[in-house]
Amino acid sequence: MSHTYAACKNCHAVNRIQIARAKEAVCGKCHSQIIFHGLVSEITSGDFQKVLKASDKPVIVDFWASWCGPCQMYGPEFEKASLGNDQAVFLKVNTETEAALSGSLGIRGIPCTIVFKDGREVKRQAGAMNAEGVKSLLSSV
Repeated sequence: MSHTYAACKNCHAVNRIQIARAKEAVCGKCHSQIIFHGLVSEITSGDFQKVLKASDKPVIVDFWASWCGPCQMYGPEFEKASLGNDQAVFLKVNTETEAALSGSLGIRGIPCTIVFKDGREVKRQAGAMNAEGVKSLLSSV
């Protein structure tokens, strides 16, 4: 059965979630609801490394900000790509609230999409893409 990973915003536990049950996902530790947009979950810097370490799949991350027009156009495409791909974990990082993480990864412009495999960055793409572009980025990993 296909799965993804998400960190609980309440207790910060990393959860392995069956994709078929993502809409009603709850944390296995504190039973709080885990929110997905498509199959994308938002993550904080405190939980970022935990998810990278736990994942047995490539992790693709959209670095964005609420004031960024291209980010707003890209978000739905990233979500659309997540629905058609159970071979990766899809995450979003808000660069406004997670500036330290963005800075440590050298994010200079947004949107910026980074693919991690086995906890290490393997691919980076600056700028907005459509869903097919996201899928293509993953297929090269």
